[in-house]
Amino acid sequence: MRLLLSACLFLFTATVFAEDTVREVKTANPFIALHPESQQAAAAAYYEAVEKNVFNGAIPLKHAQLAAISASVAMKCVYCIPAHAAFARAAGATEEEIKTAVAIAADVALNSSMLYGSQFDMDTFMKMFE
Repeated sequence: MRLLLSACLFLFTATVFAEDTVREVKTANPFIALHPESQQAAAAAYYEAVEKNVFNGAIPLKHAQLAAISASVAMKCVYCIPAHAAFARAAGATEEEIKTAVAIAADVALNSSMLYGSQFDMDTFMKMFE
C-alpha cells in the first residue's frame, strides 16, 4: 500500500511540475530576446498586439489556433506546429479538428503544386471564381 501511495504521490508531483512548466512557457515570450536589443520594446508591443487583436480578435481563439496550425504546416515550421497544436488543444480543439487543419494545409499545398507545376494559366484560373 505504501508503494502505491508513493507512486501516486510521485505521479501527482510530476504532473503538477509538468503543468507548471507548460504554464510558464505559455506565459513567457522567449521570442522577444531573439530580436536585437534595440528592437525588443517594439517586438514586445507587436507580440502583445497580436495576442490581443489576432488570437483574441474577430475569430474565436480555437479557430485562430487551428488556422495557425495550417499555416505552420504550410511553412513546415517544426517549432510552430507543436506549439499551436498545444494552444489549440488548450482552447478546446479536438484531435479530429487538429487533423483537419493539417489536412487543409496538405490540400492547399497539393493543389498549389499541381497548378504551379502545370503552369496553369492565371486568367483561366481567375475566371473559375467569377
